[in-house]
Amino acid sequence: MSAISSGLTAAASKTADPGKTGFNSLTANDFLTLLIAQLKNQDPTEPTKNAEILNQLATMQGLTSNLELSDTLKQVASSLAKSDADFGQKLSVGASYIGQTVTLDDSSVGIVDRAFLSGGETFVGINGTDFPISRVVSVNSAQSYVGQLVAADIGNGATELGTVRGVVNRNGKDSLLFETVDNSGAVTTSEIDAASVKNVLSLQQLEGKQVQAVTTDGQPLNGIGIVASEDGGAPQLLVQGVAVTLDRIVGIALN
Repeated sequence: MSAISSGLTAAASKTADPGKTGFNSLTANDFLTLLIAQLKNQDPTEPTKNAEILNQLATMQGLTSNLELSDTLKQVASSLAKSDADFGQKLSVGASYIGQTVTLDDSSVGIVDRAFLSGGETFVGINGTDFPISRVVSVNSAQSYVGQLVAADIGNGATELGTVRGVVNRNGKDSLLFETVDNSGAVTTSEIDAASVKNVLSLQQLEGKQVQAVTTDGQPLNGIGIVASEDGGAPQLLVQGVAVTLDRIVGIALN
């Protein structure tokens, strides 16, 4: 076997790849190895012409450029595929909220009517305003309101505070049992649509706000709310130094 053949065999053996055959398995280093072997073993009486060497070097340079371009294109394709997957996933998550009643991080409640992507972030539309989907803290069901103090739309632009005591099903549709307390301490229970809930109020939201409340014996209270307890029994708020439970709150100035 000639030295040139030996060099070719060694190069092919070193770079063998089960997924590549023939010239597809050769690299720029292999061509350089072959060129050196050719020069070492050429016939001194008929040496390789300079033009031929330059042609071979040009071929090697072109191969290197093609390999680098191929790698770059693969990276771009991979990046675009990942970007498309992320886009589809984010849009799918946003679309899943459409038609759902959700609570935002400021305790406001609304129905999502649209979803879209902007600047790589998912947004949802609620009552004509767009919010980042990161501000959605929960997707609500009728049952999720039970035991909560809520502000509900009772029609004609009026909002009333009350506590949801349960859920009833009327002709296949859930309604909330809405319990309100007036300034005399009288309790009234009615049924409202879950879609009428505009805010879910917590102790934290009542803290530092001007609050109206009434005690169980009908004593009216009006003052700045101070959290008295957050766990261990029913949550309570201090109003004028008197501890009241959330279901005795009749009014609040949120601004």
